[in-house]
Amino acid sequence: MVRYRPEQGPSPRAGVQGSMPVHPTEKPRLIAILGTRAQVIKMAPLLAELERRHLPYRLLMTGQHQATVDDLLDEFGISTPRERLYEGPEIKGMAQAGLWMLRTAWRLWRRRANWAPKPRRHTIVLAHGDTFTTLLAAFVGRLSGTTVAHVEAGLRSFDWRHPFPEEITRILVSRVARIAYCPGSWACGNLDKRRTAIVDTRANTILDALRTALEKPAAPGNNNDTPYAVISVHRFENLYSRERMGVILDTIRRLAERLRVILVLHPTTEKRLTELGRLEELQQNRNIELRPRMTYVPFMQLIARSRLVISDGGSNQEELSYLGIPTLLLRMATERQEGLDDNVILSRFDPERITRAVEGVDTTTPRQTATLPPHHPASIIVDDLMKRLSPAATDETAGGRR
Repeated sequence: MVRYRPEQGPSPRAGVQGSMPVHPTEKPRLIAILGTRAQVIKMAPLLAELERRHLPYRLLMTGQHQATVDDLLDEFGISTPRERLYEGPEIKGMAQAGLWMLRTAWRLWRRRANWAPKPRRHTIVLAHGDTFTTLLAAFVGRLSGTTVAHVEAGLRSFDWRHPFPEEITRILVSRVARIAYCPGSWACGNLDKRRTAIVDTRANTILDALRTALEKPAAPGNNNDTPYAVISVHRFENLYSRERMGVILDTIRRLAERLRVILVLHPTTEKRLTELGRLEELQQNRNIELRPRMTYVPFMQLIARSRLVISDGGSNQEELSYLGIPTLLLRMATERQEGLDDNVILSRFDPERITRAVEGVDTTTPRQTATLPPHHPASIIVDDLMKRLSPAATDETAGGRR
C-alpha cells in the first residue's frame, strides 16, 4: 500500500511504496475505500463534511480508475492523505479487473491490522455504490470483522442483466453491510430492516456534489448562451454493440441538424469511435463540438445550461432530475427512480422514444434556473456516523438496527 507521510510535503496526492508505520493519531475508526471517478464525486461531499467537523478518517484508493481521480478530490478540497493500494494502469478489461481485484483484496486483507485497529467491530468501512471497488471494500471489510456501511444503498433495477454487473454487486453488498445509507424511502424499502440498520438520507450525496459545482465560478467555455445539447456515452454495453452504436451515431447526426451538439469524448468512447472509423465524420460536422472528458465541476456547469442531455450514466440521471433538464437515458433499465416520467426518458433503445426526445428539444424558451432540493445527505450521514463512533456508542449501536 502506498502511504503519504507528512515529511514528504503537504500534498495529499503524495505516496511512497513500502511499510506503513502507523501512529495512534493515524488510526481513525472510519475507513473510506474508493476506486472510481463516480465514487469519488459522490463521496467527496461526505469526506468534506467529515473534515469540516474534524472527524478523522482514512482514505484508501484502490486504483480502479486513475485518470482525473486526484483532480476530482482536489476540486472538492479534500485534504486527507490518499493511501494507494494500486498504481498500475487503469482497469479496462474484465481479465485485468479480476487480477487487480484479487491482488488488491489480498493487500487489504494482509494489512488489516494496519487500517482496522482492534476491536475491529468498532471500525466502520464506507463502501459506496455498485462497482468492483464496492464489492472489494464490503467483503474484505466484513471478513476483517469491521462494520460495513453501504452508501447509496437500496437501489434496484430488479433485472440482473441491466445494469450488469452493477445490479448483482448491490445485491451481494446488501448481504454483508450492517449499515445502509439509502437515498430515499423507495431505496429504504428495498432492504431488510431485520438485518441492516437503515438510514434514509432523503437524497443521494450527488445532490451535495451538484450544489457545490453550481456554486463555483463558471468554467471557461461554459457561459455560452447559444442553445446546445450534451451527449455523454461511455458504457461498454453500448460502445461494443454495433447495433446500439449505430442508433447513437444516427441520434447525434439528427440532433446536430436541430442545434449545436457537444459530444464528450471519454477515452473509451474515442477509442471505440476510432475503431469504427466514425471519429473523423463527427470531427467534420460543424455543428458538433468534441470535448475531452472533464472533471466534475465544469461538466455539471455544462449540462446545467443545456437544452437536452443524452447519457448512459445513472448518476447523470439523478443530477439532471434535480436540474430539470430534458434527458434521454440510453439504457435498457435503470436502478434509479429520479426523473422518470418527468424530465427523464428511459430510451430502452426504442426508436419512438428517441425520436420524441430529439424532435421535442426546445431551443426557444428561456432556460429556467433550477431550485435544488433542500436536503443535505452528507450531513445526515455524518450525523449518524458521529453517534456510532462516539465513546458512548454500544456494540449494538455500531452494528445493529436503528
